[in-house]
Amino acid sequence: KNQLSFENRVRPLIVPDVNPSSLLFAPASGESPSPEFTMLAGDFLQLYSNFLPVRDVDGTNGGQSNLRAENKFHAVACSFFLDTAPSLPHYLITIYHMLEDGGLLVSFGPLMYHWSGHGAVLPGDLNERESEESSVISAYRRRTMHLDQRYLSSIDYTWDDLKHMVERCGFEILEENLKVPANYASDSRSMMTVSYDCAFLVARKT
Repeated sequence: KNQLSFENRVRPLIVPDVNPSSLLFAPASGESPSPEFTMLAGDFLQLYSNFLPVRDVDGTNGGQSNLRAENKFHAVACSFFLDTAPSLPHYLITIYHMLEDGGLLVSFGPLMYHWSGHGAVLPGDLNERESEESSVISAYRRRTMHLDQRYLSSIDYTWDDLKHMVERCGFEILEENLKVPANYASDSRSMMTVSYDCAFLVARKT
């Protein structure tokens, strides 16, 4: 769709434009050491929840969960990421505990909210033949029973809400830029582009 010519449609594209393995080869003498590069696939909270402090039975902080939690990050960079959270507060709390003291959270992107839009009660959920409460509950459950529960619990926070949560987690906001234009999955030769006015944030763990 939205192509000016057949040649545009079949032209080759190289993804990624830099071969990651080329950065991992042992460097020649005199060069800086090769970077550490790893990748983890899966749910963010499941992968990094071991950075969260362990709570004792009485609710007090019992310390870190394991040795890995002691090897904290200098910075966490989020590109088009925070709005993928089914629970934004849980993401922010996890990132806070992933960082060493003084570590930085750097975020850039829109607030599209991947898990948004399926949890609302609709006019069609009402049935005049039943009591209003039971009608709404039964119709709502039938309509949403096939969905991942994260769709039903996600909240579309505003940018002000997000900043408030960042500060409440224990961050100090150092920099904020709003309405930064950025294309998303766009083809420069296409007749259609998707563009967001993004927000950029730098916050330091205090």
